[in-house]
Amino acid sequence: MKYIIKPASILFITAVITVALLSLVFNLTEDTIKLQRERTQREAMKEILPQASEYRNLNVNKTGSIVAVYEGISGNSTIGYVVQLSPNGYSGNIDLMVGISISDKKITGMRVLHHTETPGLGAKAVKENFYRRYDNKALVPLRVTRTYPGENEIQAITSATITTRAITNAVNEAIEWYVNNAGENKE
Repeated sequence: MKYIIKPASILFITAVITVALLSLVFNLTEDTIKLQRERTQREAMKEILPQASEYRNLNVNKTGSIVAVYEGISGNSTIGYVVQLSPNGYSGNIDLMVGISISDKKITGMRVLHHTETPGLGAKAVKENFYRRYDNKALVPLRVTRTYPGENEIQAITSATITTRAITNAVNEAIEWYVNNAGENKE
């Protein structure tokens, strides 16, 4: 019996100390992580809807993978919207933002904020040569293709079609939200 109690006690004490240290580190870094995420969001909004000087969080009905909608304001005018989404990708949720311009009636940009996609494959979604594929696309449903893309098509990342589809479906959700809630019939 003594051969079991001593190792079990040591293991228990080690586990308690480890949990306490992890809890301490989490509490010490929680605010910093939150501030970093907010800064990343603000920078992404400025990149995908640069004409706006202010972004106001709207209280909207969040359907599908929509997390938040921000109204881009310049002076006293609404110039566009930034829709934050979190679709399910290959390895988990992909947090991203889509900018939509009212005057151009186009997507002004897309940025991935956070993901857990496969390194070297789906992780290429954060690279400029991928996210620029969504720039200046018309507000019509986009389709993923593996070949050379047409006007309303997005070329899939090689070996990461699921990631590309998840992002494109999220962009289509943002377009649908805009058309149904803020499009020209609603303004």
